[in-house]
Amino acid sequence: MCRARQLIVDARERNKMDGWIVTVAVFKEEVDDDEAFRHITYVVAVADPAEAVRMTLADCGAKAAMLNCPIEEEQLLRLGVKPSELVIVHEDAIGPIISRPRRH
Repeated sequence: MCRARQLIVDARERNKMDGWIVTVAVFKEEVDDDEAFRHITYVVAVADPAEAVRMTLADCGAKAAMLNCPIEEEQLLRLGVKPSELVIVHEDAIGPIISRPRRH
């Protein structure tokens, strides 16, 4: 591939907004039981999976995170997530975001 074409491909990749779904388990503060924790699922709008995990851990203070799967730009746009942002899509305390019913 010629240099100019590679630069175009690289620019498209940089502007492409991909992301990751990341889940963490956070211990509940008000309970003394070592097994009491809650799950939080984030959508993180960064292409690098390691950066998605770092952002998630920094946001919630968990010690570990599970990288679930990639999420495409169209899905991120539907959720209103901008590049380099993260949003909670499920937390035990607030419940999941439920999409509108579809008519077939």
